[in-house]
Amino acid sequence: MIHHPDQLFIGAPRGPSLRKTLDVIQSKLRTLCDFRGRRLLDVGCGSGTFTRLFAEHYEEVYGIDVQEKFLSMFRESVAGNNKFHILEMSASQMKFPDGFFDTIVTIETLEHVPDLSRTVAECARVLRGGGELLLTVPNRFFPFENHGIRIGNWERHGRFPLLPWIPILHDRLSLARVFTVRDLDALFLPCGFQRKAVTYAWPTFEHGGNRLQPMLQPLFPLMRLMENSPLRFLGTSVIVKYTRCG
Repeated sequence: MIHHPDQLFIGAPRGPSLRKTLDVIQSKLRTLCDFRGRRLLDVGCGSGTFTRLFAEHYEEVYGIDVQEKFLSMFRESVAGNNKFHILEMSASQMKFPDGFFDTIVTIETLEHVPDLSRTVAECARVLRGGGELLLTVPNRFFPFENHGIRIGNWERHGRFPLLPWIPILHDRLSLARVFTVRDLDALFLPCGFQRKAVTYAWPTFEHGGNRLQPMLQPLFPLMRLMENSPLRFLGTSVIVKYTRCG
């Protein structure tokens, strides 16, 4: 795993302009969970784009993040709606009671948190027995590192081919983590979770990062086919559902 967790890149949230990305991730998560209950927590909520999509059938919705500028945008977007509670808070030091939430969702966040083990333990603590945790993270088997690298004082953001396939280099150079399902199980199962489902998301080609993106966008339908093919495990993100034992 990453050798420099205190220096991980903190990314920007997915915005409404990334419509296809939002649709793909939302659709996949909804196949795993009906998103109903008393309380929902979004860990790494950013500006709340995903949080709002899943909020309808909960009495209370909580979003936490460490980037106040995005939390301010979230607060403005739900001003006057008392069901939302938007807090600047570290995922590794949550100020919630034990067993407080029915559902936790965390989308492309765990690759960025400095104290990963403590974050997983906190998710276990604040989720009730039988509650569901839905997560998406970058996939170790996807052949590109999408966040960037750091070599000494030199840092460059963007895509680097094949780097995730060389763990000894990726874990020293990358600005964010990547995961296999086995990596995730090693974190979550000892904390009292059971894995219930796994799926994968392939690229949508909506993000920036290189000049080829616009030319690749016609491949969007092919990517959706690949998500259901025997090669689905090579997707950009791995999506996992866990339930809390007890």
